[in-house]
Amino acid sequence: MNWRRVAPYSGIAFVVFFLASVVVSTAPANTASDHAWRAAYATHAKQAGHLATGVLLVLAALSLMAFLTHIWTRVTDARDSHPVSPLPVVAAGVAAASIAVGGMLMAAPSGSALIYSQPIPGADILRLGNDVGFAMVGVAGMLAVALSIACLSVQARAAGIFGVRLTRFSLAVAVVLLASVAFVPILALLVWLVTVTVSVHRAAHAPSTVTSTTASGPPAPARA
Repeated sequence: MNWRRVAPYSGIAFVVFFLASVVVSTAPANTASDHAWRAAYATHAKQAGHLATGVLLVLAALSLMAFLTHIWTRVTDARDSHPVSPLPVVAAGVAAASIAVGGMLMAAPSGSALIYSQPIPGADILRLGNDVGFAMVGVAGMLAVALSIACLSVQARAAGIFGVRLTRFSLAVAVVLLASVAFVPILALLVWLVTVTVSVHRAAHAPSTVTSTTASGPPAPARA
């Protein structure tokens, strides 16, 4: 398997895994009764759904880190001997860890019940696990993603991989993600991943520029 061909699609994999994690299970509102919270985890089917949410978020986290690392690698290749800060990759690792931990916190009660036959904890513990899990995904994870995207877009612009419009769009997405505690801004990340994947794919398959024998230097790199 050629990793350089597969890696660009890890961004699409994040979109699929993340959306699936939202669909397979739903926790009650914090204002719901204790009975509603216990009922949401009462059956094996519902427990399996919550466990699947956690596993899917772990897969989404790994996909996101793979995609951001791939873009950074393209930047380092384009910059050749020029030093490139690894901050976007470090931030991507923090984001992936936060999202994965958040998913496991959401899934832990169901996982312990299904795998180890442990009793489902009380409603207060269920609320706390879900709230802390979402905070890890929507706050810690998305703040780290915002930092990674902001730094990466500037580096990609300097390397000629991102054009002006894509750079501005990326910076705007990074700002929007700062409000991800409201959940809806996370959708901006999904749009960004699809957009960058398409742009990188087009740039990789663009016809090579043919230069004449009198050209003074190599053609400029394709801009997404």
